[in-house]
Amino acid sequence: MEVTISDVMAVAAFGLSGYTLWRQRKGDELTRRLNALQIEKEQAESVSSKKADLFANFVKTGKTSYQFKIFNRGKGTARSVRMDVLAGNDLLESHDLTEKFPYPTLEPHQAISLLAAVYMGSPRRATVKLSWDDDAGGGEKTITDDVF
Repeated sequence: MEVTISDVMAVAAFGLSGYTLWRQRKGDELTRRLNALQIEKEQAESVSSKKADLFANFVKTGKTSYQFKIFNRGKGTARSVRMDVLAGNDLLESHDLTEKFPYPTLEPHQAISLLAAVYMGSPRRATVKLSWDDDAGGGEKTITDDVF
């Protein structure tokens, strides 16, 4: 049996075809993994765009006056914002708490201001528990902040 140049070319073409098929399958596998990662990232972004993130701290508004500010630094709207004072009850005005809470809606970058009663013998720190509902299921956070 005689091997001609056309036989060699046919075997080479067959080998090249097999190599191309193998590379295509590897590329398809990589594309599937990248698509799965992109879908996962977009779902996480979707959840974070619906999630509210509340934070609170004392803010000095004058020479001797202070406010306790609760603000939403998340991308979602917080609904039915509730606050429980765990420590430092003397620092926050009780009538202000009963008037404002539960707060109906707190939009992104919006804040609630509460009067703070800071005097010579007042506690230095307050601990509050914030809880809220949002489109991502709600949240709860305990925050401790110093006045000075």
